[in-house]
Formats: sequence, C-alpha cells, structure tokens
Amino acid sequence: MTVSPSPTEHLRPASGPGPRTAAATAGPPREAGRHPAAGTSVIALDVGARYINGTVMTGDGRVSESERWYTRPNRGPDAVLDTLLGCASDLAALAERRGTPVVAAGLVVCGSVDRTTGVATVPRLGWARTPLRCWLEEHLDLPVALGHAGHAGAVAEGRLGAGRGCEVFAFLAPGDPVLAAVLRGGRPAGSAAFASDWDSPDDRTVTLRSADSRALAEMILAAEVERVVVGGPLPAADTALRQEIGSALRRNHRRGPRPEVVVGRVGGKAACLGAAMMAQELSGSR
Repeated sequence: MTVSPSPTEHLRPASGPGPRTAAATAGPPREAGRHPAAGTSVIALDVGARYINGTVMTGDGRVSESERWYTRPNRGPDAVLDTLLGCASDLAALAERRGTPVVAAGLVVCGSVDRTTGVATVPRLGWARTPLRCWLEEHLDLPVALGHAGHAGAVAEGRLGAGRGCEVFAFLAPGDPVLAAVLRGGRPAGSAAFASDWDSPDDRTVTLRSADSRALAEMILAAEVERVVVGGPLPAADTALRQEIGSALRRNHRRGPRPEVVVGRVGGKAACLGAAMMAQELSGSR
C-alpha cells in the first residue's frame, strides 16, 4: 500500500451533470450488465477525512491493487471531489494495465447517504446533499454503488472476518467519529456515528464521550446483536475501544444474553473491501 499525493487539477472531468451541490442532478442507479465478461474487475473507494483508500478487486474476489491518497479537506469540497474523481481514474488505469477492465465501482463515505438518489452529506468534507454517485458514474461511465463506510466495513467483516456465522452483529470502526453499523441477515439494519476524543491517526486509544458511550451501548443492546466486532487501522485503538464498549454494555445490560465483543479480522481496509463487494453485487461479477 502506498501513500500518494492527491491527483492534480487536470483530472477534473471536462463536463458534468451541473452544479456539484445540487441534488436535483441525482437519479436512480445506472443499470449494470447482467453478465460481465470474464477477466474483469471492480474498483472501490473509501473516502475519509484524512485518507482516501482505494482497491481494485478482480471477479474472483482477489485484491490486485491497493492505494491510498491524502484527502486534505481544508482545500474545500470541490477540490476533494476532484481528488476523488482522480483517484477513481488512477484505479481504473491500474486495472486496465493488468488486463482486467473495470465494470463497476463502489464508493463509501462517513456521512449521511441516500442510496436511492445517490446523494450524500459529509460535513467533515464540506459535502451537503452532493450527488456523488451521479458525478462518479459520469466520470467513469460505469455503474456505481454508493454506501456508508460503517455498513461497508460490516459487510467485509461479515463475509471475511469476525462477523461470519452471526445472523445479527454490530461493527464499530475506531476514529473521530466512531462509526457503528448493524447487519441483520447480511443486510444493513441501522448505522450511527458517535463523537470521540481520537484527535490523531497516531493515537493508540479512542475514548468515547460519556453520553455517546451510553448511546452506543443502548443501540447495540436494542438491536439484540450476537457479537460486536471492532475493527480499524490501529490494533491498539481497536483493543481500547473494545474494552470501553465492553464496559458500557455491562453497565447498561438488563436482560437476555449480553453480546460478546471481539476485535475484527479484516483490519483498516474493511470499509474499502466492503465497497468492492458492493460493486461486485452491482455488476453481477460474483
């Protein structure tokens, strides 16, 4: 995995669907081919406040490329969108050079997502009702699956990691905010974000504020999950959050089995891998 500088301005598409913050440009998901050719791939992008993680996944589920770029949200929302589109171009070019052309893309963000319209609101990136799916589809001329980073991480842990075998489980991703998502039968059943005191990606602990710690525990208990999976980029932070939420569950638990709390197995790329799986479902390549 590499950390690359953000793509430059020349990667901006020559034309687009209109003002970038206008939700009116968004529409229903673009139809994907039902029978993609053998030897194809999908790309996935997980856009965070610090980094954009990218992956190329082949039709058999193998990750052939992984990249990382700086997000640098202080440049403004349009500049971050330019970077996102440039990152998508880079990944598609990598796939082409490997002889596995891209048939679909997955994009996940830490914010409010309307998967019907393809519109997202991500305050930390300055995006308000931004038609992300429409812009990326126009840029790549491919179908795009848009989702929440917490849900995508849960999908990856459910299929490949510590959530396997659980009908209902919760996934927590350490950071600021802490992302929480519940999956029921492999499908999203709720998500939320909780404020933390994690100020730097180099910090080894994630401390939830008192009210948020209780609210997260109540969300988990109300969903009657079997297991809570904590997974992120730093094992020490994962362990610290696991211990904190374990204590909060013990304080707030009243009846029935208390869910076990475990550290995830997929790691910090869970959301990006989940986004790739979303793209594969969209393309019908699996």
